[in-house]
Amino acid sequence: MIIAAKSDATRTMRRNGQSFWFASLFLPRQVAADAARLYAFCRTMDDLADVAVSEESKVVLSQVREELRSGVASTPDVEEFLTLAKQYSLPGEAADYLIATFMQDATTEMHIEDEDQLLRYCYGVAGTVGCMMSPILGARGRQASEAAVHLGIAMQMTNIARDVLEDAGNGRRYLPGCWVHHLTAHQILVASGIGGSDAKATIAGAVERLLELADRYYASASLGFDLIPSRARRGIEIAAAVYREIGAEQRRNHGAWWHGRVRVSLPRKLWIVTQVYLGRSPIRRIKAKVGFDGLSQALVGLPGAQ
Repeated sequence: MIIAAKSDATRTMRRNGQSFWFASLFLPRQVAADAARLYAFCRTMDDLADVAVSEESKVVLSQVREELRSGVASTPDVEEFLTLAKQYSLPGEAADYLIATFMQDATTEMHIEDEDQLLRYCYGVAGTVGCMMSPILGARGRQASEAAVHLGIAMQMTNIARDVLEDAGNGRRYLPGCWVHHLTAHQILVASGIGGSDAKATIAGAVERLLELADRYYASASLGFDLIPSRARRGIEIAAAVYREIGAEQRRNHGAWWHGRVRVSLPRKLWIVTQVYLGRSPIRRIKAKVGFDGLSQALVGLPGAQ
């Protein structure tokens, strides 16, 4: 396991998370660098879980979890994260939950069954990252933490909608089974080919439903934007809006998940930047269209979620 050294963290973000890297250009230099350090650690943990369902990955992740709990690192990777965590007083419970969720992903051919399980999974792999990112941005307090968690959840839902085909190829189905007649990952792969129109339509409907749910979390997250110090606020608004645009592009294609990953063009990203700087953030504008009831019900008791 090798996590990018501090000097390479930004390059790791640019290579693996272009939307985040683009948004980081609008953050203060030190904030962007430290956000990249957190991203590099989380990305490495994610990669361990993503490679394959593997007992070896679980062992490595379990070792990392114990080292985070003890505060004693045996590798430069964990030492770098512990240094960052100490610098910003990052919530250890969120880091622990992150690793625990990746351990589950590494050893299970994941098939999400219902919406509550979906929300807790999205919290585990991304809401926790939002919770840890919040103090790096200088946004502290319960409301700021909850907004950051909701932004992480929204972004992960966008990921799931974008990566249905790729995830199915890895034996995973993150769309709730109750939304897609409990189709397996293999059946999703079959449906992506010629024919399978009924299954294609069912999955496309679930993708659109997921993106609608994501909008509720994006909108809730936007309530916390003004809690972020002004020097970092625009960068986060840009990150949120660019990421949401992935889903918007997929909606324009009527949820056509079988075409693979959707990407946001550079001209579109620059249009989003302009809108944010003009005070017309696309994320802030969706608040009036969605409700917030029940968004945290499945997250009760989780670090930073309430």
